Amino acid sequence: GTVQHAKNAVELGGVDFVIAQGSEGGGHTGVVASSVLIPQVVDAVGDRVPVVAAGGIFDGRGLAAALCYGADGVWVGTRFLLTPEANAHQTHKDRLLHGRAEDTVVSRAFTGATLRVMRNKWTQHYEEHPEDLGKGSKQLVKAMKEGAWLHSQIANKAVPDQPFDEDIQGYAAGQCIGNIDRMQPAGDIVIQMVGTAAQLLGRSKARL
Repeated sequence: GTVQHAKNAVELGGVDFVIAQGSEGGGHTGVVASSVLIPQVVDAVGDRVPVVAAGGIFDGRGLAAALCYGADGVWVGTRFLLTPEANAHQTHKDRLLHGRAEDTVVSRAFTGATLRVMRNKWTQHYEEHPEDLGKGSKQLVKAMKEGAWLHSQIANKAVPDQPFDEDIQGYAAGQCIGNIDRMQPAGDIVIQMVGTAAQLLGRSKARL
């Protein structure tokens, strides 16, 4: 997102908190990196509502950095997709687990809005033929009709289990997939994340 999005949410929307997601994040995202966006949003609205940092946060180092930027907490997405508890299709998990940061791309091919996903022949087609993009939500409708969201529909039991083309699926993924090499239970991730952040923040204080 942007600082203006945060201001609008607070001043016009009456929100309880704001999530500031940098461009590294998976799913719908903007163009400003977390290291720049988070402190800007904290400066803009942090005195009125809590600010939650997101985008590229996958372990205790990211949590510690977000707190140092002034955030009140973090929102973690991609890392929790790679857990046994995550309600994501196994093909989605497998693709992320073996992916690299540079295997992701921000594309309008799946929803009509900028979405960070795994690069595949569907995203490649619309990179090469942007004139084929539907306007706004029409692109989402087109992607649904062509089966580009079947992995999600099957995982959520919206449609029966069935074969699908993995190379056209909208596998949302943050750039942090390059840092993740194994599945872990969600509880273990939280414990490790908090423990590492506490250790790093303590070490930093000693250095000062």
